Order: sequence, then structure tokens, then C-alpha cells
Amino acid sequence: MAPRVRTVESVEERRHGDTDCWHVVTRAADGHGLTHVFPKVTLEWRAAEYGIDPADVDTLLDVVLHEQLLDEGTAAAIAPDLFEASSTTRARNAHLARLGAHKEKSERIILDGKNKPLDAIRARPGISTDGVRAKRELVDVHRWNRLYGGLPVPVTAALEVPRA
Repeated sequence: MAPRVRTVESVEERRHGDTDCWHVVTRAADGHGLTHVFPKVTLEWRAAEYGIDPADVDTLLDVVLHEQLLDEGTAAAIAPDLFEASSTTRARNAHLARLGAHKEKSERIILDGKNKPLDAIRARPGISTDGVRAKRELVDVHRWNRLYGGLPVPVTAALEVPRA
């Protein structure tokens, strides 16, 4: 059976409480619509978590928009997850494999619909070098602690820990 194909129909910016968010509406050929709401900072987090080039906004959007569609079976079938992986590269490869498997068998999203609505996000993705660096440190320290129990030296502003 061919996967269901969804196309991005519209993008809006909205504020939920103290959080700036993107609302992305996708629509399948059968008319079924789906709205994905995610904080704007999500793109920066995925760049940090999986070592995705922060300038590659299309890959980041592809990851974020397809994550919402993952079912537990597909997600669990391909290990390791973000914090079980021994490296950022292994985590990224496994996550992209999970998403790829889902796109092949279940559902995929075409990023550029009519009038390219995702251009609103591409124009202002909200990703900064300092933001990605700070988030990478948090992710790497958490992964290291889960895998090895603790850091060999305390993390300070003057000491940058190598990527896990």
C-alpha cells in the first residue's frame, strides 16, 4: 500500500502563553487536514540534538513535521534513540532511519505546497549559533550522564566539553 501523502497548505505564527509557535497545516488528497503546532525554538533544538546543519532548514522542517506522524512501533523498531546513542551521528542516523521508514510505509509530507507556505519559516527560522551551541552542550551532557554516569570534570563556562 502506498503511503498517504500530505502537502503543506498554510503556515501561521501564533503565541501560546509565553511561547512563540508555528502552526503548520497539512492536507491529504482525501481532504483530511492536520495542524502541527510547535514552538519556534524546536528547529534549533533538532539542530543541536541531531547535529543537523542549522542552515539546512528544509531538513529540520522535514524532521519536525514528520516526527508528529511517527507511531510507537516504527519509533521503537529502530534504535538507538537520542540519549541511548553513543554519538550524535548515531542518534541522527537512527532518527532519520525511523522517519524514512515511516515515510515509506505510512505517511509523508511534501514540504512545498501551493505558494510555498514554509517560506515564512525559512525566512526566519529563529536559529542562532549561540542557541545551538548551548543546546548541544545540554544534550551532550545529558547523554554522557545517562551512558557513563557522570562527567569526568565539571562543566564550566571556561571549559567546553567535546561532543559526545
